[in-house]
Amino acid sequence: MGTLRMNRVKDCNMMDEKDLKKKGRGSMDFRVNQDNNIIVRWFDNKAVNLLSSFVGIEPVGNVKRWDRKSKTHIMVPRPAIVETYNKFMGGVDLLDMLCALYKFSFKSRRWYMYIWWHTVTVAVINAWNLYRRDQKKLEPRMKPMTLRRFQASVGTSLTSAGKGKIKCGRPLSSPEPDATPPRKRPNSSVPPDVRKDGIDHFPTWETRQRCKHCTGNHFSHVYCGKCKVHLCLNKDRNCFFAYHKAK
Repeated sequence: MGTLRMNRVKDCNMMDEKDLKKKGRGSMDFRVNQDNNIIVRWFDNKAVNLLSSFVGIEPVGNVKRWDRKSKTHIMVPRPAIVETYNKFMGGVDLLDMLCALYKFSFKSRRWYMYIWWHTVTVAVINAWNLYRRDQKKLEPRMKPMTLRRFQASVGTSLTSAGKGKIKCGRPLSSPEPDATPPRKRPNSSVPPDVRKDGIDHFPTWETRQRCKHCTGNHFSHVYCGKCKVHLCLNKDRNCFFAYHKAK
C-alpha cells in the first residue's frame, strides 16, 4: 500500500479533482483492476491517490478537520485505506527526510555515483538509528548524538583510524628552521576509533595548555600529534596513557 501518481497507472479513468472538490471534503472515487488491486482517490484539502492490495474503502470512518468557512471542526468521511496508511506510514518518508537534512551535493557524469552515495547515506542513517536504539536501552538518561555529529564522527573514524602520519619526500639533511608559534587549536572531540587505535600516538613538547583528560585544572606541555590534544605526562599523572587506553 502506498501513494502514487495517476500517470503511473495505465487506462484508469478516475473522477477529476475538480469534480471531487465540488462534492466537498471527504468525497472519493475508486477502481479495481484485474489483479484485485484497488486505486482510491480521496479529496481532503486536495486529492490523494492510494494503491493497495489488501485494504479498500470500507469500512468508511470519520476524521475531524478544521473548516475555515464556519471556523469550527467538522467530521469528514475517510476510507479505510487512508486510515491504514496514516497508521503505518513513516519508514520511507522519515528516511527521505533524514537523507535530505545533511545532503552532500556533488556533480558527476557517472550516473552510478549517485546510487553509490545514496547507499552510503542510507547506511549511515540506519547505523544512527541502531545507535539511538541501543543507547536508549543501555543509557536511557544520556542524550543521544545528533545525526550531524554522528556523520562527522563516522567520517573522521573512517579516514583516520588505523592510519599513521606519512611524510612525503626525502628526509632533510639539516634540521628544519624554527617555525612560527603554533596557533591555538580548536577543541574538537576525537572519535574513540581514532583515539584507541594504538597507532602513531607519540607525545611531543609544545606550548603549555590545559589537559583534555583531567577533571581538575591541570596544564601540560605534552601534546599528542595525532589526536591534537594536550595531556598530562609526569610523575603524578599519566593522562596520556589513560586517554589512549583501549577498554
